[in-house]
Amino acid sequence: MSDYDAIVIGAGPAGSSVSTLLAQSGQRVLLLEKSRFPREKLCGEFISPECLAFFERLGVRDRMLAAHPQMITKMVLFAPNGRRIEMPVNWLADGEAQALGLSRARMDAILLERAREMGVEVREGFHVAPRLERHAEWSVIEGHADDLHIERFTSRLVIDASGRNPLFAVTPSQTRRARLFACKVHLRGITGLGETGEMFFFRDGYGGLTDIEDGRSNLCFITTETTLRAAKGDRQALLEATLLTNPAARARLHPAIVDGEWLGTGPIFYGRQPSVPGVLAIGDAGAFIDPFTGSGILLALTSAELAAQAINEAFAAGQPAPVMIERRYHTLHRAAFGWRFQACALLRRLAFKPATHGWLVPLLSRHRSVAKLVALSTRQRGLKTASTV
Repeated sequence: MSDYDAIVIGAGPAGSSVSTLLAQSGQRVLLLEKSRFPREKLCGEFISPECLAFFERLGVRDRMLAAHPQMITKMVLFAPNGRRIEMPVNWLADGEAQALGLSRARMDAILLERAREMGVEVREGFHVAPRLERHAEWSVIEGHADDLHIERFTSRLVIDASGRNPLFAVTPSQTRRARLFACKVHLRGITGLGETGEMFFFRDGYGGLTDIEDGRSNLCFITTETTLRAAKGDRQALLEATLLTNPAARARLHPAIVDGEWLGTGPIFYGRQPSVPGVLAIGDAGAFIDPFTGSGILLALTSAELAAQAINEAFAAGQPAPVMIERRYHTLHRAAFGWRFQACALLRRLAFKPATHGWLVPLLSRHRSVAKLVALSTRQRGLKTASTV
């Protein structure tokens, strides 16, 4: 008999949420996390309105609101020349008119605390070795804490929720290498945002700015490897070559004071990621959606629910084979996200073509019905499909 029904690697939104949902159904869950909470993560820290329903089902909605997040009711998009278009947040979801601006350090800590309350065994500061030993009815993983003492655990299922650079991963082919990199930093001194989130496009990328709790703002942006290398590690030079070429961003960021560490990651791989057989990859470890959609956290929470559904169904039917669970999960995931990934791929090509910047924002600003259709293309069809599964 295995030690656990599921071992989850990574205590981000996907990992903590799937752990909570499985524990609610009576499964024995071990959650392993290499960091110690609270900790910062590279993220736009925009929690789209649909996430509030997930928080309700997880039992943490009131705690999220008690953390004093910034309520966000509209987004403003700025073309490289500073021309703007406004989009109300309620275009993205029915029933919830507000998104939240909340740091990952706070949100992730709340989700992890909930997992503990539900009986999940949590080990922080535990480093899992990227090796998987498979047997007929269970898997074995091993790793170590700070004392470097090796420990081994057995489980009926291993879930990789370790993020954009998953622990158990198949190296993407060279043809899939979109050489894009992301940076994030918290700022103070930004005034006038309030309930507005802003997105700035520039020649080879885009960035977002939103207020979060405690009087801080989150600045997160994506650019190409070429631009990143040209800055030679000079952060001001990087900003001058990217965001600050947009006059609206330059005006907004002029009084900003850096408050915390700069974080970076890359290269970024979009869409579904190949995974190791026998491991269920969820959240960013399984698929990464474009940040401009503002739905990264939504994808993590949705994938956690779909994974829990597939696992609980399999265990209840006496069919716990990982390959069968993976197959069911991927069917559910494609139904929920297939359309969204296609729409995002098209929008990404437009976002990184300077020739489109001059006409796209004026078009959307003149025709709000078209702008709403573009916003819904990253969500609506997928949400309706998923609800019928």
